[in-house]
Amino acid sequence: MVRYFYAWTPLAFVGALVLLALPWLGLIALLIVSLVALPALAFAIVVAPYLLVQAINRRFHDRSSAGSQRVAVESPTARQRTFQKGYVA
Repeated sequence: MVRYFYAWTPLAFVGALVLLALPWLGLIALLIVSLVALPALAFAIVVAPYLLVQAINRRFHDRSSAGSQRVAVESPTARQRTFQKGYVA
């Protein structure tokens, strides 16, 4: 059913161009686009560096904390006693 609407695509493009060619409709469309695009651009300018800094900080903290973790190591004598009692780890 949807494939039949592909035949309407050129008509939609021509209709949009005709409407936008009218000066006042083109001005209204430009105004609407600018009202949407300007805040989106400002949002991207503010948020993109913030997200970049957060990603760098997260990666730096992950790397620095990986080497500082301590692991409890069992002494060789305690290990021998465990095996002598018959426990298998």
